[in-house]
Amino acid sequence: MLSLRPFRDAISKLSLRKKLIILASVGVLLPVLVLTYLQYRSLTELQNKTKGAFKDNLRQGLTYVEQQMVKRLEDIAAETLNPLDRMHAAEFEKYFTSVKRLHPEIEQIFVFNYSGDQQKTNTQAYVYSDEFINTQPGFIPAQSDIVSVFDRAQMSQSFLDGSRKYLFVPSTRQGAYLFYPWQKKSGFAGVLLNEHFVSNDLLVGSINKVSNIFHGNTASLSALAITISDENGRVLFSTAAAQNGYFLETNFDRPFSNWKAQVGLKNANLDDLARSSFLHSAGATLLVLLFLFTGMALIIRATDREARVAQAKSNFVSNVSHELKTPLSLLSLFSEILELGRVNSEEKKTEYYRIIRHESLRLNKMIDNILDFSKIEAGRKAYVFAAGDMAEVIEHVLSSYRYQIINSGFDVQTNIQPDLPPVSIDRDAMEQAISNLLDNAIKYSRDVKQLSITTERRGSDLSIEIADRGIGIPRAEQAKVFEKFYRVGNGLVHDVKGSGLGLALVKHIVEAHNGTISVESEVGKGSRFTILLPLIGET
Repeated sequence: MLSLRPFRDAISKLSLRKKLIILASVGVLLPVLVLTYLQYRSLTELQNKTKGAFKDNLRQGLTYVEQQMVKRLEDIAAETLNPLDRMHAAEFEKYFTSVKRLHPEIEQIFVFNYSGDQQKTNTQAYVYSDEFINTQPGFIPAQSDIVSVFDRAQMSQSFLDGSRKYLFVPSTRQGAYLFYPWQKKSGFAGVLLNEHFVSNDLLVGSINKVSNIFHGNTASLSALAITISDENGRVLFSTAAAQNGYFLETNFDRPFSNWKAQVGLKNANLDDLARSSFLHSAGATLLVLLFLFTGMALIIRATDREARVAQAKSNFVSNVSHELKTPLSLLSLFSEILELGRVNSEEKKTEYYRIIRHESLRLNKMIDNILDFSKIEAGRKAYVFAAGDMAEVIEHVLSSYRYQIINSGFDVQTNIQPDLPPVSIDRDAMEQAISNLLDNAIKYSRDVKQLSITTERRGSDLSIEIADRGIGIPRAEQAKVFEKFYRVGNGLVHDVKGSGLGLALVKHIVEAHNGTISVESEVGKGSRFTILLPLIGET
């Protein structure tokens, strides 16, 4: 049986960042890549099927156009022809006049009434075009043509509607005929629709209406080249010529079967259209993936950051425990020696008292740092500002560090410009900031034990520089040293215990004074921290 222990051991040795990357890769990235590949395959297949789908969509649109034309013609027939079935011949002239006035699309309206035998030998014709004509019996040639067209329409079953109520002959030399065969008596009624109506109302109106239904406007027609012509090649409607030919040619169904529709693209071809659709879909997919990967990176970064903060907090507890334990042990040791009277020399007693005082101040400083940091985190840190002399603040801090400086063998050089203008400061807070910087300079210096403190006016700011010749800070770490709990990740630094709060507190204090702090450092050559505080009345 395969053991998972080596695998678990290998995983346990990885850093948290690597574990997060592996988890994201296996749990999120791999499935996303699989889905992306499937999406690409799907888009490729869709591109190949776009031509057929586009043609099918256009055929469906043409079917809707036919339905709209049928409805338009049925409305005209119902409004103009149906009433004639119930009228007497004496009423025809008045009615025809009214229809011609209300319907400019009608070129001619007529009624043919058969009586006698089935050979139509006794027929009356009532026709109104420019004037009313009543022929009984016998036809003039124009009336004979109407009867001939009607007979051919009946023979070809050119019915407009499913109930076989109206006949339609879409294209003749005179125009388009719409017939209403009478069911209860022999004869028929009809109208001749002018060519302008057929081209500019029936066809264009139906196409625009279908475009509105599908797209909300007629803008979709702007890319299409549509031509509708009759059986003789006469163009009834056209938007433009197709740049690369027509990709769809089809005849309408009855009763428009002698009309042919040709559809193409004005400024492109169907392959370009399919490619454009593929690129748009692929672009949207890539955009989604970009957001997804960015989110993953941010989540990994935030999780890694929180994990590092948690680890830093754990190290902080360990370091602070050690930091507190050392001065407490010294305080306990020297106070016990003094209490037992084991020191007879007054000089030794004074030295031990000085050590006790120094360690007490050191302990107090660490506790102050922790308490101040806690207040800052809780948003309860308050500052009391007043005009102050930073030269006095620096001198006071140096005096408190005098024993440690002398005992450690440091050479401290001060260059404080005389008559420095006052600055608005919280004296205790600024003493704490200067103290933390001095403490770091002392702790992180090795063989060359030199410190320099320089103060001068720089324009509208007061500059305070504290420089050492210590171990220095790597360039990549310099932007992070002011973060809470952060400690530079090299062995030299970790040889010295610390809480990782000192510089974070300094930065917060300086920024609370509307100032800035920066660091210049080089590994092995030391560091220089520069504080800039605005002068009173110069901000």
